[in-house]
Amino acid sequence: MRSADRALAALDFLVDAAPEGVRVTDVAQHLELSLATASRLLATLIERGYASRTTERRFTVGPRSLLLASKWMASVRAAAAAPMGRASTATGELVTLAQLLGDVLVPVAWHPPAATEPRMTSKLAGMGPTFPVWATATGRAVLGKLAPAQRARLLPPEPYPRLTEQTTRCWADLRGVIRDGARTGLHVEDGEVDPEMWCCAVALERGGRGEMLALAVISRGVPSATQRPRIYKALRRECQDVGYALALSV
Repeated sequence: MRSADRALAALDFLVDAAPEGVRVTDVAQHLELSLATASRLLATLIERGYASRTTERRFTVGPRSLLLASKWMASVRAAAAAPMGRASTATGELVTLAQLLGDVLVPVAWHPPAATEPRMTSKLAGMGPTFPVWATATGRAVLGKLAPAQRARLLPPEPYPRLTEQTTRCWADLRGVIRDGARTGLHVEDGEVDPEMWCCAVALERGGRGEMLALAVISRGVPSATQRPRIYKALRRECQDVGYALALSV
């Protein structure tokens, strides 16, 4: 019971601090624990998905506790709502915003068009609480902004899990795809997670706390030759406004 109480207290501390990361020493002082005990406690929370380690060697909420940080999530969604809504209106497609939390990529906001909301929302929910970085445009957009050592931590052992017949399964192929996307600023996937889904994503500039986010448009099937340029234009335009709105919300 004492261990469970400590774990819940540590989780509450992470939730209250989000989106700021906390140090091991902060947790130790807050819970009146030794550094070794606090470190083991955080490691357990990370292993279970309730905490994540940031690139600055701090700790924050994880994919399984993200929704508990309701104040943070509400501020992110409010700040991103207008530019995401404009992108959805301009393209007629589902628009998502994802953030890298430690070593996992988590959807934090989405704006589906009314006509496709039930089906596309169901598709997104079916992907689970995190995005597979090797197979998604959103994941590749984030990978393109990371140092090699950071990329390696996010990728599973080769061959990568096969999600569909189109899934990229080795680093040699993935590296080429990431380079192509980084060159144009637009990262595309076509049926690699779900045979019916096409996606294009753009990475945002790093936030003031070093956070990594990506804005994406998800379509059922490959958009037409006239629709794709509208998607690319909307993403390039609105990703800047999303980043600006999130910076103001801090």
